[in-house]
Amino acid sequence: MPVSFTRVDDRLIHGQIVQGWLPGMKIDELVVVLEHADSLSKNLMRLALPPEYGLKVLNVRAAADYVKHSSSRIFLLFESLDSLGQAVKEGINFKSINIGGLHYREGRDKILTDVYLTPQERGFVKNLINSGVDIDGRSVPKEPHADLKDILCS
Repeated sequence: MPVSFTRVDDRLIHGQIVQGWLPGMKIDELVVVLEHADSLSKNLMRLALPPEYGLKVLNVRAAADYVKHSSSRIFLLFESLDSLGQAVKEGINFKSINIGGLHYREGRDKILTDVYLTPQERGFVKNLINSGVDIDGRSVPKEPHADLKDILCS
């Protein structure tokens, strides 16, 4: 599977992705996993992304299929932990995941500056950690590494 980097960020493509993460990576394309995206949303994402990167906006099932068969170096971007969980059920295995932006909403508690989780999301992340997935909680690569195992499982 050619996934070079996996991130969960409810803002999808924005400055931290384009200016912070992409320049230091050898990525061919971004695959945004989004269940419902209209053509306007897709066009706006394309405009936000530098032209040297390919872009696919796919639902979970199509994204799982695509990454299993692609030869591109992929930055896999999820809008939510729910869609990440669906991707796990579709057979995508992750070695590491960056949770860089899950912002406040009712029922979520602050874990890190830009990461808020519901009790259910917290349990899901703990299960990923316990299955051997490294979970990092940085917004940008220049921040100190924030291992969610230390935060959630101690």
